[in-house]
Amino acid sequence: MMPALANAAEVRPRLNLTGRLDATRTIPAALVTPTMAENIGPGSHLLIDIPNEGTFGCTANFVWASGNTRYLGAAGHCFIPASATATHGPGANYNASGVVVRVCVSNCSFGGETGFTVTGNLVELGAVAYARQTAASGDIGNDFGVVAIPSSFAPLVRASMPVFGGPTGTDTVTQGELVCHYGNGVVVGETFATMARVGVGGGSNQASWTGVLAAAPGDSGSAVETCDADATGAHGRGAAGILTHLGVSDQGVVFGTTVARAIAMASEAGLALSIVLP
Repeated sequence: MMPALANAAEVRPRLNLTGRLDATRTIPAALVTPTMAENIGPGSHLLIDIPNEGTFGCTANFVWASGNTRYLGAAGHCFIPASATATHGPGANYNASGVVVRVCVSNCSFGGETGFTVTGNLVELGAVAYARQTAASGDIGNDFGVVAIPSSFAPLVRASMPVFGGPTGTDTVTQGELVCHYGNGVVVGETFATMARVGVGGGSNQASWTGVLAAAPGDSGSAVETCDADATGAHGRGAAGILTHLGVSDQGVVFGTTVARAIAMASEAGLALSIVLP
């Protein structure tokens, strides 16, 4: 079943942190201990500084590879100003060379705090290699971006989804099927009991997916997996999509870009992306 997106009233759920209390520390790679090695991957907290726009909070999706370089994914709108279209490809009108992306590697506390005091130890990632947040066909299904992971951080890369595990491959969101998600929305831990959430798929087409999942600003860019459930809980299976928009339609309250569409989009920047599996 294809998602009905035409009547959706959607918003991009990146979180504007400009002017908020920032209690983080950006630390050099030499100070990161081996116990922190699981902290660059799906579900990681991202802080993005966009020149003349502000500081924004998003959630990382999957670890990607193109050639020998590893990338961390998010929503494209996490990396570029609201007025921009893309860094590469049709309509490209933004140079992201000044954008600074940091990822929290330990003691992270972003979502789930009413006052949203940001705490944790962060490391600075490399250049934004690609970002797009809209196209002639609209926003949903055209929102994806990646930032390079410096090779010095290779020991810190974690390809598996927190709590759920996986992915073991790629998949698509099917109507009525369980989907799993982990994100850093602002009310997670208060209104929502946990950063790890299970919902129901609403369907997908080649470019976009939809589903019923608890989500909030700060969840932008996060990974969505298909999952299976047994007596011990839900377990991640296939990398299916990127959460990019909140809204309401007849088939779901969250929307995003499919993994297949994300791979096709990144080719605009000459990237041949594939998901790095655990």
